Amino acid sequence: MTTGRADPNNFPEIQTGGSLLIAWQIKGKRVLLVGGGEVAATRLVHLLSADALVTLIAPAPLHPEVSFRLTQFPNSLTWIPRAFEPADLTDHPNDYSLILTAIDDPVASSQIYKLAHQLKIPANIADVPPECDFYFGSVHRDGPLQIMVSTNGKGPRLASTIRKLIAKALPKNAGRAIEQMGELRKKLREVAPAQEEGKRRMDWIKKVSDAYGWEEMGTMTGEDMANLLAWYRKEGGEDGLEVPTLDELRALRKEKKQDGAVEEVQKKVEELTVEDKA
Repeated sequence: MTTGRADPNNFPEIQTGGSLLIAWQIKGKRVLLVGGGEVAATRLVHLLSADALVTLIAPAPLHPEVSFRLTQFPNSLTWIPRAFEPADLTDHPNDYSLILTAIDDPVASSQIYKLAHQLKIPANIADVPPECDFYFGSVHRDGPLQIMVSTNGKGPRLASTIRKLIAKALPKNAGRAIEQMGELRKKLREVAPAQEEGKRRMDWIKKVSDAYGWEEMGTMTGEDMANLLAWYRKEGGEDGLEVPTLDELRALRKEKKQDGAVEEVQKKVEELTVEDKA
């Protein structure tokens, strides 16, 4: 149902022929990787970084990096030292959430792809774009920050070049700042857990995001964060949406230290007074 007339120029342009770029959560899910060479090593970086449980099927010898990953992630990476067999899938049709191949055997790769489709399991066949349900782009990683550049299989080398340009343009401590923001959001939900506070929490977090620069957010201490949350509850104005500057937060920290020093002196005086009376 529509209400009134809308100007199509206000709507985002649709560019067909692209991919659906999503952050796929595969933590704790089983993934089959066929191949033990250099390409398989790059695939392992992606899979193990996402906390997947990987079954690697490949005959010896393995690429040195693949061998290293086996010792580095003994609980997440299992090696079956032989060539792939159809029974690896047909006998275990519900075992895997993803299937990847990284082998120099087009016939075997296509066979795996067809089996994967029969079992309705998403698959990626290295260097064969038509037999890929998804692509691996060029990824920049800085803690919680992940940026992927994809050319949809048309120019992987170009994707790498573009990714490096983007990475150079990012603030130096972007990952740390994002980590801090995530911690602040978590603590804010603990301080104001009520469902009716949801919109207020979101609006306030937006204000904080706009108020602090990358450097300020990245260098915020636990005490600064506690003072900021206290401000939300007590000094945020009627709507709770005022945000103090980092200098104001650090002034609060200094005041607390001074108050603590005064209290310590008072305590010592009281102790001496008691001793004199005794």
